[in-house]
Amino acid sequence: MLFVIMDRRTFVQTTGAVGAVGLTGLAGCLGDEGNGDDDFPSESLTWMIPWGEGGGTDTYARQMAPLMEDPLDQSIEIDNREGAGSMLGSEWLVDQDPDGYTFGTVNPPGWSFTWRAQDVDGWHPDDLEPIAHSGVFGYTIIINDSYDIETYGELRDAYADDEISGFAYQGAGSDSHLVTLLLQNEYDLNADNIVPYDGGGPVQEAVLSDEVPAGIATNTSAISAVESGEARAIVNLMDIDLTDTFPDIDPITEYGDSLAWITEFYQVQVAPPDTPEEEREILMEAVQEATEHEDTQEWEEETGNIVEFGDMDDAADQYVGSVDEIESQVDDTIGGFDEFQQQVEEAEDEEE
Repeated sequence: MLFVIMDRRTFVQTTGAVGAVGLTGLAGCLGDEGNGDDDFPSESLTWMIPWGEGGGTDTYARQMAPLMEDPLDQSIEIDNREGAGSMLGSEWLVDQDPDGYTFGTVNPPGWSFTWRAQDVDGWHPDDLEPIAHSGVFGYTIIINDSYDIETYGELRDAYADDEISGFAYQGAGSDSHLVTLLLQNEYDLNADNIVPYDGGGPVQEAVLSDEVPAGIATNTSAISAVESGEARAIVNLMDIDLTDTFPDIDPITEYGDSLAWITEFYQVQVAPPDTPEEEREILMEAVQEATEHEDTQEWEEETGNIVEFGDMDDAADQYVGSVDEIESQVDDTIGGFDEFQQQVEEAEDEEE
């Protein structure tokens, strides 16, 4: 299960002279290897993000890309290809040339869940080649600041007593839809009207405007919601400790089992199938330098975004075989994907 993988994570810590020496040595290694192309990379690279601009995945990439350009000695273009819950961009990446010049970011296990829930044909998540992972993020619950609600228990009671109505999540059939169903079925969240929105940005806007009182947002977007002064992050749906960013946030594990297997996501960089390991190693080293760079460390401290480097093997651990794990979890928690799809269809019928 994912939270077992979490136990062996090692957060990036770069300090003083040790960090400087490590980066100097690393920079000297980049570009020294290849599979016959000793000049790799000899032209600009494309970093595909299967979400829109301004989202959490895009934000991480735009922080790191400029810091990867120096060791690679090439520019990196961010290419946003949003749609179908990241599946449109992922399918595009699968079809690109396996030469190392095009790579992308995916977010397992949510990405693996979406692939399985949409019953995608023609490719499998395991087909993509691992490069590295660079961070971790996940789901919280945010609430409009006008409500005197500070814990999950108080939120649950407010719905039960009809003091509030409506709960937002990020798209019918998405991982956050499943999380919402689990909150209803296993954590007594009796929201009378669960409302799908097209992504985290629209959920945040709906909560800030009080179109709905509360909803699911990533910890990354929750930071901006809190900074607006119009909303608060009140529930941590992950196992990762967020109290440095949200000191009073209430952990969902106080009310039931961990949801980390479906609420914690890795920023995993991947390449098209059959991309040679030599090229991926060069990209991996550039990712490492970017995550350990002092600018990224300052960004992490200032924003609360969680930066973490994992090598090629660590990246593979996050998604290779993850579809089978997701299927097992969905079977155990909601009776399988057929049952989930039936509930999705019922939700869509209610919208109409």
